[in-house]
Amino acid sequence: MADFSFRNAPNRPLDRPFHGAGGGADLSERKDIDDRFKWKLELIFPDWESWEACFAKVEEALPGLAAFQGTLAQSGAGLLATIEAIHIEQRELEKALVFAGMKSDEDTRIGENTARKGRVSSLAVRFSEAVSWFESELLEIAPERLQELIAEEKGLALYEHFFHNIHRGRAHTLSAEQEALLASAGLMARGAGQVFNAFDNADLQFESIDDENGNELALTKARYYKFIKSRHREVRQAAFNKFLDAYGGMRNTLAANMDANVKNHVFFASARQHEGTLEAALHPDGVPPQVFHSLVDTVSGNFDTIHRYTVLKKRVLGLADLQEFDLSVPLFGKGEFKFEYDAACTMLMEAFKPLGEDYLKTVKGGIDGGWIDVHENVGKRSGGYSNGVYDTPPYILLNWAEQLGDTFTLAHELGHSMHSWLSVNHQPYVYGDYPIFTAEVASTFNELLVMDHLLKTSDSPERKLYLLDYHLSQINNTVFRQTMFAEFEHRIHVMGEEGQTLTADSLGALYQELLHKYWGPEAAFDIVRSPLTWTRIPHFFYNYYVYQYATAYSAAVALSRKVLAGGDSDREQYLDILRSGCSKYPVETILLGGVDMATSRPMEDVVALFGSLIDQVEELLD
Repeated sequence: MADFSFRNAPNRPLDRPFHGAGGGADLSERKDIDDRFKWKLELIFPDWESWEACFAKVEEALPGLAAFQGTLAQSGAGLLATIEAIHIEQRELEKALVFAGMKSDEDTRIGENTARKGRVSSLAVRFSEAVSWFESELLEIAPERLQELIAEEKGLALYEHFFHNIHRGRAHTLSAEQEALLASAGLMARGAGQVFNAFDNADLQFESIDDENGNELALTKARYYKFIKSRHREVRQAAFNKFLDAYGGMRNTLAANMDANVKNHVFFASARQHEGTLEAALHPDGVPPQVFHSLVDTVSGNFDTIHRYTVLKKRVLGLADLQEFDLSVPLFGKGEFKFEYDAACTMLMEAFKPLGEDYLKTVKGGIDGGWIDVHENVGKRSGGYSNGVYDTPPYILLNWAEQLGDTFTLAHELGHSMHSWLSVNHQPYVYGDYPIFTAEVASTFNELLVMDHLLKTSDSPERKLYLLDYHLSQINNTVFRQTMFAEFEHRIHVMGEEGQTLTADSLGALYQELLHKYWGPEAAFDIVRSPLTWTRIPHFFYNYYVYQYATAYSAAVALSRKVLAGGDSDREQYLDILRSGCSKYPVETILLGGVDMATSRPMEDVVALFGSLIDQVEELLD
């Protein structure tokens, strides 16, 4: 990593896109869930007393870290000692961050855990302030002198890519005093995201609805994702209406919060003299902006193929008006099947066999060894993620509801966790992390292996139709929908760069425009509720995060086809991508597998795959 930031910490977990849970009154309390289905956070700290000791140790070290300022150019040994001292405390701080964050996520109602999460977040800001001078001072060292320091201290050779990454940001790094000021603003910069997280996970309340059997149930996020796929149209319409009405009641507040979020990104992009927010967001990972623009342009140039999916949905469902609440319902419900958690784990071990025995052994060890928090409980954070740091297991949060989607979520998050495990076990700390850009390749790759396995082992035409539609839905949600989100995100940031104030009306109008653009003329949208959908997407606070789902999927398609069709060398070439951590820039890392993300070819291949899946469905129907 080029800076001293926090890898996969609770403010930036590796998330499964938009799969949720909630806090209904009839859910289990956490204490009533079998320990076998809970993650073992005691592998990080046995208790809060140990956490407090770690907190105090880092806090006490901050003055010493700040005292290194002004010494970097004196000697190679001194430069190495400074880096190692900072990394020692950073590693401890990262453990404290993820522990507090995940304990809070277990039950967001527990105020003292929320307070501890806030305390360690404040400590992280103070840590950043204490070392904020580092990059500015390193950049003040003339390149010739830096090479002399590396030559006199052979231990610095390890950090050459680290140094290069910092020097790449020379034009965007400020003086030590200015860097300290920006670092001190870090806590405020998280404000909009923290506000949304508190609203979305702790305070948001949904009304009850009647299920298919007329039973009144509390609507939760996990249940919403179930109800929106119901074969009963009145159930999915009621779920859609109640769900968005809960957010819509706060639309003006949420719009003001989004405006603050965008203005925050604009401020930091401007302060660091980037051309715009997109360039600022892509800069840390060295991703060329043309990768983003190629994605949006290629998808926009292939709407004819994408809109075939809407036509297919309308045909199979037999609806004269295909509404937004109809878009998620599976087209071939008779072929639907589900997995209990243990059965899903067994199936995944079969699907992952192309990745080799070592991969399988580690996955099994993680499943049995406390990596995974499985079931929904009252107050638990929504969604699914993989979260961990260099010195912790790569934990996984789930909210299991026995849908097939939960199985794919588990495969997805195991991809992230195995990426973390391979990176940590093959790279030193400085390169033991990886950017989201490559992270989503590992997770999506696993999903593609699962789909391939299920299609090969299913000989029922009904189940094949169900799986083909599920595959279409995966591509639509992971590629085309994320591209729509990416375009929305970019356009609201451009509005912010132009000095416009984002309002509920302007955000809703833009979102409605994009819904029509991406779904095509065969879909109809509620003029009241559909424009509210942006209000419930947490990823808009992650700063140009979502486009990477789409780019990663296209890379994963190419890489998984190679592994499935190839031999040991193809598998090892793919695993080398995961083992490389952040020792290379992400586009360069993906090139290890022969995929160039700066071109339109990977996305064109995904569009072609999407069209071929529609062809297969139509052939089975005809």
